[in-house]
Amino acid sequence: MDRRHALALFALTALVACATPRRDDTLVVACDFDNPPFAFVAADGSLVGRDVEMMERVAQEIGLALEWRKLPFDELLDAVAGDEVDAACATLGITEERERVVAFSAPYYETRIACLVRNGEGEPTTLADLDGLKVAAGRGTTSEAALTSVLPRAIAVVAAKAPKPTRERLRLKEIDAAVMDGPDADDLAAAHPDVFRVIDKPLAVERYAIALTRKNGALKEKVDAALERLRTTGWLDALDGRWGL
Repeated sequence: MDRRHALALFALTALVACATPRRDDTLVVACDFDNPPFAFVAADGSLVGRDVEMMERVAQEIGLALEWRKLPFDELLDAVAGDEVDAACATLGITEERERVVAFSAPYYETRIACLVRNGEGEPTTLADLDGLKVAAGRGTTSEAALTSVLPRAIAVVAAKAPKPTRERLRLKEIDAAVMDGPDADDLAAAHPDVFRVIDKPLAVERYAIALTRKNGALKEKVDAALERLRTTGWLDALDGRWGL
């Protein structure tokens, strides 16, 4: 069986697995699969991405089968805190607020929170230029926290699910800027350099980690040990390179 067909079979098994009881030999991980290149659903229905490959390897390292649960982003931490799943992996940044309800693994990826704006004369070029302007961010995300903390004089436009893609809202001038994960901002600016640009100064540095149930300290120790092995052997760096990160 080639990798493509194996992934398709894996995705089908994983997404229907929510109807089956949890087993001691299985690591149940929640994700929204809505953030390429970290985790997303490919055209053939398979689950792919940098974090998908990492969790497959982590599960293998600790000797467990891997089972995915697809959930909306704003339900991930509640699922972990409620012990509905063992973990969540979905580019979750570590924050003090989140650490009050879940345990986090050691960080596996460091990035920044950036601001995407329109490219052109009269458009904002610095964070200070955003005072009084409409700046969007996803509700309940670290981007929202950075927006309210770093840009208190901007007009925050926050929603769990925007009616239109960010690039369209910016293009149509419904918003003046959007705060988001740095790789996402970079991708949009690279794909449409005449339309968008990224403000040079980031709002914050963010460290992604796996959210784990606080009821199983032994699992955290195993996951941290696995991540450390993958880091020291260079496997994580190679993984980032394969996904253009």
